Amino acid sequence: MTTIQIIINGQEFEAELYDNEAAHQFREMLPLQLDMEDLHNNEKYFYFSDAFNIEDQEVKEMQEGDFMIYDSRCLVLFYENFETDYKYTPLGKISNTAGLKETLGTGTVSVSFQIGNTSGTVQDFVNDNSFNFETKTVTLNSGYEMPIYGIGTYSLLDEECVSSVSSALENGVRLIDTAYMYHNEESVGEAVRNSSIPREDIFVITKLYPNQFTDAKAAIEEALNKLDIQYIDLMLLHHPGEGDVEAYHAMEDAVTEGKIRSIGLSNWYIEELEEFLPQVNIMPALVQNEIHPYYQENDVIPYIQNLGIVVQDWYPLGGRGHTAELLENDVISQIAASHGKSSAQVILRWNLQKGVVVIPGSSNPDHIKENTELFDFELTEEEMDLINALDRNEKHDWY
Repeated sequence: MTTIQIIINGQEFEAELYDNEAAHQFREMLPLQLDMEDLHNNEKYFYFSDAFNIEDQEVKEMQEGDFMIYDSRCLVLFYENFETDYKYTPLGKISNTAGLKETLGTGTVSVSFQIGNTSGTVQDFVNDNSFNFETKTVTLNSGYEMPIYGIGTYSLLDEECVSSVSSALENGVRLIDTAYMYHNEESVGEAVRNSSIPREDIFVITKLYPNQFTDAKAAIEEALNKLDIQYIDLMLLHHPGEGDVEAYHAMEDAVTEGKIRSIGLSNWYIEELEEFLPQVNIMPALVQNEIHPYYQENDVIPYIQNLGIVVQDWYPLGGRGHTAELLENDVISQIAASHGKSSAQVILRWNLQKGVVVIPGSSNPDHIKENTELFDFELTEEEMDLINALDRNEKHDWY
């Protein structure tokens, strides 16, 4: 039998494939990432376009962790034990189902099937978080794809926010960052709903602020209601605070309920992560920190990435009151001139080549468009080194 890994919301379950023709076909299709829908509160299913070579049999009793083919095209993963009269072609079985039902939750869930064997616990699973510069996306450890560039909405309010997000969407941006403390979740949701872009093609991030941690469940519902976009792609804790572990557990519960797809942290560094991670069940999919050429976090970035967590950058252009100085830096300006690009584009590209997702904020339609034009040039190793040498360990905000 072949050992495979089934990864759900960053948690890994080892499974064995049976020795039959359908299982061999399934193995040849791996790796797979499927959005599996819920049925009868006991199974997740996905329909393939092509049929399997089936060998149906009367199973009679389903066991938690069984995965099978029904009706030649439907993959079914069971998370309850029950009796049945239907016929299936068995594909395999999860070896240890502890936590499977809770991890799958009650709604649609992204499930990854991969060949290979690992040792250790689910928290030891390391996601391949390298960027795909062709699709301009990265796969989070939750199994969902996220764009590697987007727009931040800090300080954008009401109609200005709606207009800015709409302009970004019109220019190909599909990643939007908001937060409870930005006071603009309603405006972000309005722009998303007003667009003609399918909801599943837009990735929205929001955050819980520490003053919400004491009743995080209610805060999650508030965010869902304000955004009004069916579900939240990624929710973060805005920064450490009293009750942050309990608030994270509430987000974990919302993942199992299908309300949130991925969860993570903002303004967590090495010491904070070392204390926090052993207390949670779902590995954060993303950590969002201040990063720019004057504050590079060159020790923090690889530490986070080596955990299989994606790094995202707020203040990529230095932040309010510091942007002009950074954009006028002689080294950056010279590199920009050599590529026929702006200093802002060079800084954003520098981040991307370091494996850091960027979400620059702007209300200027020209700047919003400019911030998307990052994929028709590449910085040389020497140019990357020159920008790396600009680090001053100069933080521009208190987080």
